[in-house]
Amino acid sequence: MAPAPPPAGLLAGLALCLLAGCNQPPFRPLCPALVHYSPEEERAVARELHLHPDLKETPLFLLDYGNERHEIQKICS
Repeated sequence: MAPAPPPAGLLAGLALCLLAGCNQPPFRPLCPALVHYSPEEERAVARELHLHPDLKETPLFLLDYGNERHEIQKICS
């Protein structure tokens, strides 16, 4: 009498274990496209901020935005 074949679940588990050792693809983060600002635009924003010293929070937001842009560039380059 011939031995019974192994259950399908056992074969699937064995195949999964063998495939688990395969190389993982390299990690590539999803990088959003950064908006390019011309020197003229940057000067215009600086001029507006200088003309409106009552804007207390806006410079903080712009600083944070600049930090985020720098981090994205570092991660995605």
